[in-house]
Amino acid sequence: MARGGGGRGRTHRLRAHWNRDHPRGRARRVRHARHRRRDAHRRRARLSPRDGAAPPVEVARTMTSAGLASTAARVVVVPVYNERESVRNVLGQIERAGFPSILVVDDGSTDGSAEVLDAWAASSPGGRVIHLPHNQGKSAALRAAWERLRADLGRGVLDASTIVINVDADGQHDLAYLDALIARMDDAGADAMIARRDFSYHGWYKRLGNIVMTALGGLFAGKRMYDIESGYRIMRLGPLVHALEFYRGHRYSECVEFAVVSQRLGYRVDNEFTVRVPVLRTNTRLADAASHVLRMALAWYRVVCWRDLPKAHRSWLGAGLAAAVLLAFAGFLAIVLSHTVYIGNDSAQSYGHVWFIEHSLRAGHGIPLHMPNLDNGRALTLPYGAIPWLPAALARPLLGDWAVTASMVLGALLLLYGITKWLPKTASPLVMAVILLNWQLWNSILQFQLPTIWALALAALATAEFDRGRHARGAALAAGALIAHPLMGGAGLALAHLASIETTRRLPWRRAPWLLLAALAAAPAIGAFLQIPAIDHVSRWGWITPARITLQRTSMLWWPWLCSLGIVWVRRFHIPVMLAGGVLLTRNFTGSNPYNALWVSLPRFPDYIEAGRVDPRARYRVLTMSDQEDGMVQLMRAGAVLAQDFFDESVERRSFGNTEEYRCFLARKGADRVLVQGEWLRHPLRDTSNEVEYLDRIVGEGHATVTYRGAAGTLEYTIQSPPPESCVAGRAR
Repeated sequence: MARGGGGRGRTHRLRAHWNRDHPRGRARRVRHARHRRRDAHRRRARLSPRDGAAPPVEVARTMTSAGLASTAARVVVVPVYNERESVRNVLGQIERAGFPSILVVDDGSTDGSAEVLDAWAASSPGGRVIHLPHNQGKSAALRAAWERLRADLGRGVLDASTIVINVDADGQHDLAYLDALIARMDDAGADAMIARRDFSYHGWYKRLGNIVMTALGGLFAGKRMYDIESGYRIMRLGPLVHALEFYRGHRYSECVEFAVVSQRLGYRVDNEFTVRVPVLRTNTRLADAASHVLRMALAWYRVVCWRDLPKAHRSWLGAGLAAAVLLAFAGFLAIVLSHTVYIGNDSAQSYGHVWFIEHSLRAGHGIPLHMPNLDNGRALTLPYGAIPWLPAALARPLLGDWAVTASMVLGALLLLYGITKWLPKTASPLVMAVILLNWQLWNSILQFQLPTIWALALAALATAEFDRGRHARGAALAAGALIAHPLMGGAGLALAHLASIETTRRLPWRRAPWLLLAALAAAPAIGAFLQIPAIDHVSRWGWITPARITLQRTSMLWWPWLCSLGIVWVRRFHIPVMLAGGVLLTRNFTGSNPYNALWVSLPRFPDYIEAGRVDPRARYRVLTMSDQEDGMVQLMRAGAVLAQDFFDESVERRSFGNTEEYRCFLARKGADRVLVQGEWLRHPLRDTSNEVEYLDRIVGEGHATVTYRGAAGTLEYTIQSPPPESCVAGRAR
């Protein structure tokens, strides 16, 4: 059942009633009041002098609260640094424009501006001046002013709707636009207006720099911007005070920081009103631009990390740990992406099937039901994985095998995106870092479980669409999840919908027909999946092994769900959780194949293929390591027909009890050649397979001969005798 706005409003009313009347609600109010007092104490401590430095000093001029309130529906803030010649004229223009409440910050001027400002404040009914002991930059000057306004708000002198106007002291901001800016803000219901400067009379260098900076700022802010560096802006005091929680400021970064912070907090900022700037500045340096980009990134990170976190639990240690996890995962994906062919236990299947589909399409054969080069022509072209194998095959003519590698990275990113859409509470670096500590996610990428990753990603996205009432989109994505991997997609959909039931406390009957439609659309893929070799082994394994594998792989969805259910505890204890999770992840990673991500695809049978020994009429059983099955793909491309599929259940690396059993096994496989990779001989799997030993035994018995020994260690055995009569009946499957 889709969640509607009425339900949310009812929830808010019930929550307000609970907070007001319930004993736990009263306890929460007491706790919040204690936190507010502690935060106020910390703010006072930050504003107190340190290391012998003098604090900001306000001109000793008394202004009553009543007098300020009568003129404070709009307050103009003017930062000043060495503007002795122009500042008095600018202040006079502001007063004549009808804005008598002015707060000026002298940023440690050394040219006599301080004296000019003191004289002005003494004669101005609504003027105040803050003197900083030394020059700290425009951002620090504005912060001092904003902190003073926050104090006025706390005393009740100002209210949250008070309009704060930023004006520079050099006269570059034309005050004639102020009334129009304020009117537009009121009409648009905006919380802030950032004037868009007219750059038509600037040089190309200035225009290009502003375009690039604004584009980057729009990415960090999450909204389209037109001039993020403009200092001519008006803001309502409530949103400004809220933004101060996440504002730091460095030199001239206040423009870009405020734009990013305010919009990431959900406030509406209008940046489309164009003004002409009479003062032309051209002293911007590349170092300043780089600093602004860094400050925007940090501002974005602070907000997305901390906006849903109580102040008592915000720390740079937690934010730093989250950043470390996110960067580690990004680096891991970058390493995967650096491989043309990524080597994992399950990677060869994806590369082989994508190669065959692309090769068949290019030859004009369409997409055959079976692959003639695999499992004696019985292997299905799409046992599952039509998504993402088909898109990768279409991209392969342009990208080569790297199209498959890229689809894995894209699938992993899509999975994380789908989780945040399905579980919005997880859309925070702190929570996402906890989610990324799931070893199974890393292991699935290491082993290159491509269809599984895509199936779970599409299942999360499908549920997100269903939860928003977009049933047609949800059904299409659900069908995609089932087509990618029927088992994992189905389990993922069931798990995600169980989460929806837990949230809404009702059965989602409305989406049931759409899910049935998705299953019908994916019916061919489900039918093909039921024919894979693993299905034949379920009766041998029982259901415990498939259930264990499914539970492990679907942890990529149920772990985020658990994090969302316990979001209060995750936010409160995110630091110890990340520390403990990081240790466990490191242990699991180093205990598996830590160098797996660094392996590259190498020629596995170079001597045999280069010698032209591949016989298209033969049926090859190939002995190769599970993480070197790219050799099977290389043989297929050389024209070999393999007597096995890529599934472990088809390869059957096993041991045998006698030569008759082994000869019957080869007959069942339909193999008349056995090709042994040199690496297999150098690293015999004594605990897994004694097959080479039995190959030598049937050679000794005269049932086979060694027909090739290559320089790379490759051995070719040719089976000469027919199978024993005891197993002739089992030769055909």
